[in-house]
Amino acid sequence: MKNRIALLLLLAASFVSELYAQDLASLKTEAKKTYEASANLNFDAIFEHTYPKVFDIVPKEQMKEMFDQMMANENFSIKLIPVAPNFKFGEIKKIDNKFFCVVEHDNAMTMKFNKPMENAENLTETFKTSMKADDVTYDKATNTFSIKMRSTMIAVADELTKNKWKFLNNDKSGQLFSMIFNEKTKTELGF
Repeated sequence: MKNRIALLLLLAASFVSELYAQDLASLKTEAKKTYEASANLNFDAIFEHTYPKVFDIVPKEQMKEMFDQMMANENFSIKLIPVAPNFKFGEIKKIDNKFFCVVEHDNAMTMKFNKPMENAENLTETFKTSMKADDVTYDKATNTFSIKMRSTMIAVADELTKNKWKFLNNDKSGQLFSMIFNEKTKTELGF
């Protein structure tokens, strides 16, 4: 009898381990797709991978307009540079019937200003602080900043997403996250 119980426990542990591995595998696949969509500015794919509650706050069309305005305007243009994302996946946590995972990855971009910069050193420090960028350099000849940083996405799988992983970019202030999820979730994820 003890052998049967031990065997059942071993099988149950293997099953749970296998479920976790499959879930982590799907998370890795979806994170890669999300990163590639963002790096290529494929709005349809970005929106497909975005946690749906984001669109309750900012409708898709308005978000697309904001992206377009942010990427190119009268002052500067931004170009995202695809890099190896070097994903780091946190622990998958179940909080209030939702699954979460904090996903860190590398990001890179250039920001070209239309007018010559007079205070490039100050702006370099501002980018480092506000974007928490690891590496910011300025090329005076092209009037362009190169910015490299670690970014954070929060992966969410719940009833709303039909238990498929969707993502929310964690802005440095955490405002968007706080508008969608409660304080308990924020605390348990370490924000």
